[in-house]
Amino acid sequence: MTKPSWLPDALKYSDFNGDWDKFIVAVYEIFDHDFKQSSPKYQGYPITYDSRIEDGKEAVFWHIIQTIDIKSRGKVPDLRRCERIPWPRPMIEHPTDSAVSIWKNERPRKKGARQTRVLIWLEDLDYIVVLAEMQRVMILVTAYCTDIKWQREKLRKERERYLEMQKPP
Repeated sequence: MTKPSWLPDALKYSDFNGDWDKFIVAVYEIFDHDFKQSSPKYQGYPITYDSRIEDGKEAVFWHIIQTIDIKSRGKVPDLRRCERIPWPRPMIEHPTDSAVSIWKNERPRKKGARQTRVLIWLEDLDYIVVLAEMQRVMILVTAYCTDIKWQREKLRKERERYLEMQKPP
């Protein structure tokens, strides 16, 4: 599949001549433009996010661009996630495009409560955005690459179960 026309190109770290500081500034500027300086919506619901500040930037920004290092078990920047920072907003805003696959799941929360999450997946481009459904808003939870075989299979099965449950009896 080719990239949908509405999806911007990914950033390229190579365009920054190995200057990580300049690259991360550019990554954050896109997040800032797409989610702080404007008001994106998912099917009419405004998008909000965890705005707690960690290391000088919003917690959700770090969640979108970092992964867990297997050896140290600490969070580290994931270059592929950083490069795809232009993608979450247009994915959220194009839920009916045939390139996008959307379903919901339920996640446990504190004190036994459940949270409904909306998964927006560009399967052919191995990238997913996760939103939490609230009464009047959608919360941007994370976005990440889905290029690990077991991960893709898990998402496909989850999506198929959800779609099967949506069919009339």
